[in-house]
Amino acid sequence: MRRLPLITPPTGWPEFITELVIVVLGVFLALAAQEAVNNWNARNDLAEFRKAVDQEIAENLSAYELRAAVSPCVNARLEELAAWQKDWRGGSGPPMTGRIRRPIGYTLSQDVWNSGAEANLREMPLKQRLNYASLYAGFQTYENLRLREAAAWQSLYAYDEARSLTTPEVNALRGFLLTARALAWSIDSNWVDLKRQAAAMGIAPARHPLDDSARGVCTPIAFTRKLQDSAAP
Repeated sequence: MRRLPLITPPTGWPEFITELVIVVLGVFLALAAQEAVNNWNARNDLAEFRKAVDQEIAENLSAYELRAAVSPCVNARLEELAAWQKDWRGGSGPPMTGRIRRPIGYTLSQDVWNSGAEANLREMPLKQRLNYASLYAGFQTYENLRLREAAAWQSLYAYDEARSLTTPEVNALRGFLLTARALAWSIDSNWVDLKRQAAAMGIAPARHPLDDSARGVCTPIAFTRKLQDSAAP
């Protein structure tokens, strides 16, 4: 075989190796700089995402707190209706002249969480991801309870200003009241857990005034005579 000619750089091997090392180092430095920029952008995006998510959580907590604030009124309203149902079960209940009304459950938002979770969760520590996920799971639980509570109270609307009740209506009313009471208990219990979790993360509800429409359930129902007199002979 013909002997291959020896290849020698024009400037010599020492200078060639020096130039090669400089090029390689330049490439590594450029890659490192790009990685640093990417990491900085990722951290900045994560910080902005967390700020937006914390604000969304604070607003959701505020909306939930507005519902929780009228829980004493809700329980009192259910007691009123339970006493009325008991009177009619005995066949001597008073006609209702007022409105039942219902607690207002405000809609929660998950727009920020849904829009940025996939891209940013990978940058979060595991414990932090689990804390946020737990809060939003609690919000979803409330959304389900809120809709079910609205449906239960809409069933009670059938008794608005009822002058008399039949036996089937009396029995149905008891079922509606038991359902509403169970939902109210679940909403209050879920609120206690959510508020505790959020406080552990340093997030408090944003402050908003109680809507006048939410106070409607706090006004006692009007009857033609007082419930406590209904048992009088």
